[in-house]
Amino acid sequence: MPEDSPREDRRPHELTDLLARVVRPGRYVGGEFHARRKGRGRPRIVLSYPDVYEVGIANLGLQIIYAQMNDATPAAAERAYCPWPDMAALMRAGGVSLWSLESGAPVRSADLWGFTLPHELTYTNILEMLDLAGVPLHAAERGDDDPIVLGGGPGAANPLPLARFFDAFFIGEAEGRVGELVAAVEAPDRASRLRRLATVPGVWLSGGADRSVSPHGPVGPRVRRQVFTDFSRTPPLSEPLVPLIEGVHDRAVIEVMRGCTAGCRFCQAGIWYRPVRERPPEMVVEAAARALRATGCDEVSLISLSSCDYGGVREAIAGVRERFPHVRVSLPSLRVDSAAVVLAGLGAEQRGSVTLAPEAGSQALRDAVDKRVDEDDFTAAVEAVFRAGYSGLKLYFMVGLPGETDDDVAAIAGLAAKALGRAAATAPGKARLSLAVSSFVPKAHTAFERAGFAGEMLIRRRQELLRARLPRQVRARFHDVETSLVEATLAMGGREVGALIEHAWRGGARFDGWRESFDAGVWRRAAAELGMELGGPDWTAAEVLPWQVVDPLAHDAWLRAEAARARRGETTDDCRGGACTSCGVCGGEVEMDLVARGDRR
Repeated sequence: MPEDSPREDRRPHELTDLLARVVRPGRYVGGEFHARRKGRGRPRIVLSYPDVYEVGIANLGLQIIYAQMNDATPAAAERAYCPWPDMAALMRAGGVSLWSLESGAPVRSADLWGFTLPHELTYTNILEMLDLAGVPLHAAERGDDDPIVLGGGPGAANPLPLARFFDAFFIGEAEGRVGELVAAVEAPDRASRLRRLATVPGVWLSGGADRSVSPHGPVGPRVRRQVFTDFSRTPPLSEPLVPLIEGVHDRAVIEVMRGCTAGCRFCQAGIWYRPVRERPPEMVVEAAARALRATGCDEVSLISLSSCDYGGVREAIAGVRERFPHVRVSLPSLRVDSAAVVLAGLGAEQRGSVTLAPEAGSQALRDAVDKRVDEDDFTAAVEAVFRAGYSGLKLYFMVGLPGETDDDVAAIAGLAAKALGRAAATAPGKARLSLAVSSFVPKAHTAFERAGFAGEMLIRRRQELLRARLPRQVRARFHDVETSLVEATLAMGGREVGALIEHAWRGGARFDGWRESFDAGVWRRAAAELGMELGGPDWTAAEVLPWQVVDPLAHDAWLRAEAARARRGETTDDCRGGACTSCGVCGGEVEMDLVARGDRR
């Protein structure tokens, strides 16, 4: 750290003077292992995750694109994250614009500024970053000296709320189109860059027409979600950026599988990343070995939406453990069955806690959301957790699901009591049990996209009902209802929601995903001033939905059929091990790519 590093007793003007001296174009201000620096690379592209560095550095998607752009194209890809509010205040006071970590150059001088859109509660941070960079908030007001602002990631499933702030969006997985994106940005001026971007499959220009909900039906073409069909043949990222301060995850990460066909009807990721594609276990083991050597981590996480369903999971765990006996191998997203717990236990001798997600308390509601778990599965999984030596179990549930009744919510307490009893019998005096209870928020391109948000009053009542029935020994954490209310408003809105986001940001909304920063009052005032109601519109009877400018590849008719099956309490089998459900995703080069499955049990 330089000798003139800020101390706690420095006055504000001294801090702003320090910023002005340290942050200068051409001066390297990053410092992570495996950072790429291409000072003369062109075009210059800045990639951003709209949260603080400690969160953004752990995002695998941004790291993949960052490495690919720098290693396989002429572009110089750099990064910028969202400063904390106190830092942002100092930057404004000192006249310091947002800069990129690799070069210290202003973000505004980039040719392209790409944002990953992880979830709706980061949207005000995007406006904060645009403003700190000196880039006009509205795409229509930008000129040749401003970067093209491109959005991507899961938030692009419904790009309309952000459309006024972005020049374009990339819909789907970008790895297969990175070269085309870079080539488009090499055009000499802003207008020609946008024209070239419009020709890249998966790109939607936000200034164009979109499908309306008028009686006249859809307007404008749909943009097809892009699927990276070479995933199974492409080695995982094995030289990731290693931060110099602790990030939210401190482990090597290897993506073993992409996509999930379990079919949970509330899950947007299950649609957005279809079909399932798996990497060969020998590729996974070699990538893990390289990543462990490159990072110095003592843990490697084999990640996917459902890693226990990965066909090579047992071979991959055994292969890593054989080469690195003292390294912990973790599997996120365990299914609710005993075999998944056993698999997780193969990864390390140390036993901490395990998270299982039954989602709903009653069998009827689990069937309605297509969570194919019965009470025998649940009991066996709980017993397996504590028999394997784990000290804690966390259960994840939702309230406010479509068709939910008070009895369904009370059944959550019944399952918790049953889990507590099995835990006490299996590991007397050692078992810890906790619950995390979130509020259902409908998302675009899911079977429940027309279901609507249950409402603030109902969610609060259901939370209190559950609190009153839970055993005293069970710790429970309930998701903030007002946060879910805002999330639903942004998730299910059209272009009109952009005004609400901007109004809230101008009113002080920042870091809405952080409990200590979220201010519901700001959002309520913004909605009232605009004559809007929080919670999102009612799309129950809508034939055409605003976000259908995006083609998720899953047919609308299939999503409606799944919603009808939910109302009848019917489940749908996972197509990876059974018959095709005719969702519409597979076809042509887009298809499932599975490794040979061993004996998972």
